[in-house]
Amino acid sequence: MRAIRFILALIPLLAVSVVSAAERTFTIDPVHSTVTFRIRHLYTTFNGRFNVFSGTIRGDVDKPETLRVDAEVDVTSIDTANADRDKHLRAPDFFNVAKFATARFSSSETKLVDKSNAHVTGAFELLGKSQPVTFTVAYLGSGVDHRKGFRAGFHATATIDRTAFGMGYNMTLPNGITVLGTDVELVLDIEAVEAAVAAVAPAPQLTEKLEALKEKNKASLPPETVAALEKAKAEILSQKDIEGLKVGDKAPDFSLPDAKGQKVTLSEVLKKGPVVLVFYRGEWCPFCSLQLRALEVAFPQIKELGASLVGITPQKLDPADAAAAALSYPVVSDATGDTLRAYKLLYHVPDELKQVFLERYKIDLAKYNGEGRWDLPVTATYIIDASGVVRAGMVDLDYTKRMEPADILSALKALRK
Repeated sequence: MRAIRFILALIPLLAVSVVSAAERTFTIDPVHSTVTFRIRHLYTTFNGRFNVFSGTIRGDVDKPETLRVDAEVDVTSIDTANADRDKHLRAPDFFNVAKFATARFSSSETKLVDKSNAHVTGAFELLGKSQPVTFTVAYLGSGVDHRKGFRAGFHATATIDRTAFGMGYNMTLPNGITVLGTDVELVLDIEAVEAAVAAVAPAPQLTEKLEALKEKNKASLPPETVAALEKAKAEILSQKDIEGLKVGDKAPDFSLPDAKGQKVTLSEVLKKGPVVLVFYRGEWCPFCSLQLRALEVAFPQIKELGASLVGITPQKLDPADAAAAALSYPVVSDATGDTLRAYKLLYHVPDELKQVFLERYKIDLAKYNGEGRWDLPVTATYIIDASGVVRAGMVDLDYTKRMEPADILSALKALRK
């Protein structure tokens, strides 16, 4: 039985008196903020989080009642440290991200409790339904940061009824106890930076988000797991033909199915112009999810430059794969691993790493991958010109490192010169 958790809430980053000024704009710093939840599961409580979110707060901070909050969460980025559970949470039983990939919050009223606390009420949209939600917000302090900008910190909580949004999935045991609670406690820890600073220091790029996620995960790893990962890395490095293609190499053709079974053929896509080819591990990987969503944001610019974007994973895909359905570009499945081998990216997962997957992360790659294989790709991105030649890219065995969308766009612009 899968223990499924609901989550969500958006980030009513708010404020109550920080500094004197008139109309000002603050943005959420996702690297130093968290969006988490708690829900009853049987006889205890369970925690989870979202990894991708954003928001702004506008108004006169000397008059907190004037502040307006607008924020959103990418619900496909849900992370409960269990790939099977996360996949179920993205499915129609819960978030149905194929249809509703984003949750939103817009405040309508701020009521002060005292100089450091307030109630912020607004419309919270989830699964296509909007309900009023009130957050209790504590102002934690503010001041100049290490970049000589201005930041403020907040802690916000709220309790919502998940069934009010049409999320009623549950099971009842013979003793009358339901597996899941109805109420969900939302816990937000927010650091907001004044927008004027953002003009000097841009919002975190993909690399910064990946690094932040890496540090969060690293902090929770016991020494024996770290040792196993290091041993596995050394064994992977000893495997042959995993160096990837080089600039100037001809990109091997392929014809692979997407989630609906429709074939995507590289040579056909190249007839339309350059192709950005991204090899990723699977939707169970939170680092891959961050990359795919970042590419989704950049996709309109990629199209404007006359290029196409295709993702390739060893994971089996089907119409129920909501993460793939939420993307505007195709992702395809290399179930046999033949394409990954042709691109010199396929490696076999060592026994030490296999045990970490199974015991710590509860991920059985044999269930995700085609043909029950315990294989993974070296993560890679290639920019391929219309003639099928690799012109730029990034290949890295460290799966926490990916090519920045900005660098992809720069490479595509260089092809037009």
